[in-house]
Amino acid sequence: MKKITLILCISLNLVMSGCNDFSKPKIPEEQAKSIVIKDHTKQIGKVEIKSVSHKGNEYIIQWVNKENCESGTDYVDDKNGKIKKGETTIC
Repeated sequence: MKKITLILCISLNLVMSGCNDFSKPKIPEEQAKSIVIKDHTKQIGKVEIKSVSHKGNEYIIQWVNKENCESGTDYVDDKNGKIKKGETTIC
């Protein structure tokens, strides 16, 4: 019985430590902002970052390009810097 309890405790500890990967992002906020700016920079206008927040394992970045009449929200993975999902509005 003691062996089973010990194995269960160790297994639970391993599972819980593996789920705590939300501690620190690997890429800084400034790098995530530059990724979004680079991705949305076109021939017309300049991309401006409106807001940045961090939730879970991603940066949520709202941006606008007034000259091009575009705006949107991008979700950037904080581990590898790739845009997971993006929502763009054109007026």
